Formats: sequence, C-alpha cells, structure tokens
Amino acid sequence: MRGFLFFLGLLLIAVGGAVAGAQYANLDLSALDAVAGAKAFLLSPNALYAGGGAAALGLLLIVISAATGGKKRAKPTKAAATKQATQPEKPLSTDSLFDPEPAPPLMAQETQRTVIRPVEKPQAPNMPKPVVGASDQPPWSQPATAPSAKPTASSQPPDGYDPLIASRSDPRLLNRKRVTDLVSVNDALKAYHAKHGAYPKAEGLLGAVERGDAWIPGLAPEFIPQLPQDPSGMSGQSGAQYVYASDGRNYKLLAQGVSLIGGTNVEVLGVRIDPTRRPTAENASFGFWTPEFASA
Repeated sequence: MRGFLFFLGLLLIAVGGAVAGAQYANLDLSALDAVAGAKAFLLSPNALYAGGGAAALGLLLIVISAATGGKKRAKPTKAAATKQATQPEKPLSTDSLFDPEPAPPLMAQETQRTVIRPVEKPQAPNMPKPVVGASDQPPWSQPATAPSAKPTASSQPPDGYDPLIASRSDPRLLNRKRVTDLVSVNDALKAYHAKHGAYPKAEGLLGAVERGDAWIPGLAPEFIPQLPQDPSGMSGQSGAQYVYASDGRNYKLLAQGVSLIGGTNVEVLGVRIDPTRRPTAENASFGFWTPEFASA
C-alpha cells in the first residue's frame, strides 16, 4: 500500500508539474495533435490551477506513505519458568547389593536444590478515591482545549471568479485569452476549408460593423459554436475587434492593438506577430495567415 501511494504521488506530481509548467515553458501548444477541447484547456488559465492542485495532492500522498511506514518491534518475552538442574538416578545393579550404603549427600548439594519462594506481601485494601469536581480542580490541572481546525485553502477559484474580467486587468491573461480565441477560430477555418475547398470571404475591417457578431460569415455555429470577441471590451475602437480578411483562397486573422509589456511571449503559443504593421511593445498585432497574405 505504501508503494502504491508513493508511485501515485510521483505520477500526480509529474503530470501536474507538466501541465502547470506548460503555462511558462517555451512550447508550441497549438501544434499538438490533440482534441480541440484539450488544447483549449491547456491554453486556459484553469490549467495552471489544475496542475498545481494535482502536484499538491501528489506531494500529500508521498507524505502519507512515509508517515504510515515502519513495523512495530515485538516486545521481549520473559521465560515461563526457571530451569532446575537435576541429576538422573542410576539404576541399581546386582553387584551393588553387597556394596556398603552410599554416604548421605552434602548439605551444599541440598542447598543448591532448595527452591526459594518469594514472600508475598499483603496488599492493602483498595480505598475509593474522592471525586473532585471540575470547579474544585486548579486551573493548571484541567486539560487544555483542542485548537479549532483552520480552513484549508482550495485549489479551485473563488465564487464569482470571472476569467474574462480578471484578464482585463492582467496583460498576460488578456493575451492568453486572445491566443485561445484565435486558435479556436483558426481550427474552424481549416475545417471549413476541408469541407468547401475555400475560406469564407471577408474584407477585414470593411463591413465589420454590419457583420457584427458574425464577423466571419458562415463559420458559426457549424464549425464553431460562437465567434469570440476581443476581451478588451472597447467596442468600436481600433484593436477591440478581431480582424479577418480573405479572398477565398488565402486569409489573415489578427488581434490588433495589443500590448506585450509584462505579458507572455505569444509566439511560443503558436501565433505570429505581424511584421507589416511595425509592431512595438505597446502596440502590436498577432495571429495566423497563409503565406500569400503575409504582407496583406
């Protein structure tokens, strides 16, 4: 049982550490050949909490397996009785009938065979002890009260936690949300192209206001449940809307006006920074595109 808990703890630490470490390691997670739901989970901030919780549970299992080990030593048992040295008696032969009688044994030998019994002391009768009330006892003799159990911290996010609201105040979470949105849209575009042999046509920001939520026509809900919106929440301003342009054969999908200060290196997550828009740390664009639309 100890070995099972120990190896299960190591497995949870390894898997949880890998999931949590993927949030900071330089890995191209969008290139993984995995289910879209699993890929979106690894790119979401909940993967960090799940990985940390699994690693903590694995460490707890290892501590439990170490604390329950050890075998109790058997107490030494006393001998049941002392051994007495006895001398075997020799049988009498016919020649011994005419022999003189043997001399009586020495007193020293008899004293050696004498068994000394311990003298039992008389036991005093058990007298009933007086009952002392709790109020009559001195304060230092009363048992101390057990400390109250403190609530343990949970690995789950608190009630009312909204990842979208939290991402608006954290550039790292904001860019991760944008990368997750663009990866899901890019996968839907590939599925659309595999079925129709072309990409949905759109003219970028031209007509984006008229298209509204359907800023890529014909993509939702068949290939994606709902088209995501930029999490900045500044509708109508530059960079508040994801940009998509396509002539049917090629396409370009971007998140505009993003800040890379204090954020995650988005290129390790699979997207590319658009070099045609003179990117800076405070104003850049990143996304996906076909080679023919690289300079569009």
